Amino acid sequence: MTKTLRMRSSSTAPQQRLVAKKKRMRSLIRKDANKDMPGEQKFVVRQTLRAAIRKGLIGSKDERITARLSHALIEQAKRQTGIKGDTELLEFALANIALEDNFPATINKLAGTIDPDIKLGF
Repeated sequence: MTKTLRMRSSSTAPQQRLVAKKKRMRSLIRKDANKDMPGEQKFVVRQTLRAAIRKGLIGSKDERITARLSHALIEQAKRQTGIKGDTELLEFALANIALEDNFPATINKLAGTIDPDIKLGF
């Protein structure tokens, strides 16, 4: 029997990185989205992680963080999100902060104002 070896050209390297990134994304989402949690929570966790991956915030693990936290806080956060692992929980929490759109500050700034171009019918 003769085996044929295929040489990989460097032009396929970007494509291979993209495939690997998609596999990591699917793996992360599968790990973090517990099947027992309600659909809405699962959706929020999944979409938050996807957005963080798209923005390049989640990828290689090149930093380490250590913290001492209340057991009750960690367990409640895990119940709320359906995430089982400490690392995944922290990653989700940090992604939430990093992706914050400052909606509350913006809405407070606009409180009591009306666009002058809006016709109110008076």
